[in-house]
Amino acid sequence: MMLTLLTLLSFVSTSIAAAPDFTAYAGNYRVAPGEVIAIAEWELDPASPHMLAFTNLKTGRIGVLSEFGADEFALHEGLLAGPQVASIRFIRSGNRVIALTYTSPGGPTLQARRSATRQENASVDVGLVRLAGTLYLPEGRGPFPVIVIVPAGAVGRTASATFPNFFLAEGFAVFVYDRRPVSAPFTTYASDAIAVVDHLRHRADVDARKIGLWGHSQGGWVSLVAASQSSTIAFVIDHSGMMLPAWQQELYRLAAEAKADGVTPNDITNAVDFETRLMSVAANGQGWPDVAETMRANEKASWMELVYKPASLDELKRVWRNDFSFDPRPFAARVRQPVLALFGGLDKSTPIQSAANLDSAMTGRKNLTIEIFPTANHAFLEAKTGGNSEIPSLSHFAPGMFASMHRWLRLNSRGR
Repeated sequence: MMLTLLTLLSFVSTSIAAAPDFTAYAGNYRVAPGEVIAIAEWELDPASPHMLAFTNLKTGRIGVLSEFGADEFALHEGLLAGPQVASIRFIRSGNRVIALTYTSPGGPTLQARRSATRQENASVDVGLVRLAGTLYLPEGRGPFPVIVIVPAGAVGRTASATFPNFFLAEGFAVFVYDRRPVSAPFTTYASDAIAVVDHLRHRADVDARKIGLWGHSQGGWVSLVAASQSSTIAFVIDHSGMMLPAWQQELYRLAAEAKADGVTPNDITNAVDFETRLMSVAANGQGWPDVAETMRANEKASWMELVYKPASLDELKRVWRNDFSFDPRPFAARVRQPVLALFGGLDKSTPIQSAANLDSAMTGRKNLTIEIFPTANHAFLEAKTGGNSEIPSLSHFAPGMFASMHRWLRLNSRGR
């Protein structure tokens, strides 16, 4: 999951005095058959400190942990806010964490043993660019089916947080990698994903016939682009990925997020009108002086905080060429692999229209599965409004999300 949200940054910067040793704690802890607690390092935003996230993969409960003692952490009522509702204590044997206990007031203390998963640092060279990554291997002997986590924007490998833990618990090896450091067209990012798949196919502990892609948001549509260009990709899970021209998605996001967070109708109108003009200038290169004057004259206006403010016409044209002009639908139409697409009814970044557009692009394909979760926001947290401001108080993934991926993977690429 990626949450590059300004509303979270103040919590991140003020609530984490010193980050815990993530490698000491991160992993899967088995409470009972069918119930796993995932502890994951989480990059909420590339510019902010990493955090330690707790997720019960059976109930969908998720929350960031705050350290209050040696190997002791607090779980709060919401994702990032609220009173403490449980304590987690990690148990060591020598210097290695082997188990944890979970204690909530009035409830039993749960004990969970750490699964014997393995990890190794790896890198993939794509031309002159080196993609740094990590390969996680589940318990047991290979060759394993593999999920490659495709980055959701300019983020590192830990932005996907809980999801590698989930796939590991399903018996898949997981490869996560950092996006290339320099901005590039989406087709280049898709080529990076293909290069990762081709690299993994040569490993003896990998089932070369069962390497699939999972991508959230931007990573979802990049995964479909990659699958349209390489038959070595066995399947795709598109998680909140848009399926319409990127400039249209940006205008939808701008208005929907602002409305959900209570921005005044006048400010929303001004912001959308400005960005609509901006997209026109980006597409045809005409009218930049008027746009630049609007930004100068409204520099202190509250609605200007909502919009993209390019520094120059050259920057705007470059962003249009690499980002806003992109349309994933023609690529989706060429995908032949099994696809699972998950969309949230309260997603204020990816319009629900994307589900119908994907169905139209892949019309007649029996291997396309689309599922809509009415209460899911863009990050697939169970939400009330879908706005950014409520995220710190949310506490669960949308009900059924993990179960849906479990069922689909068993039908389309068996794990353990």
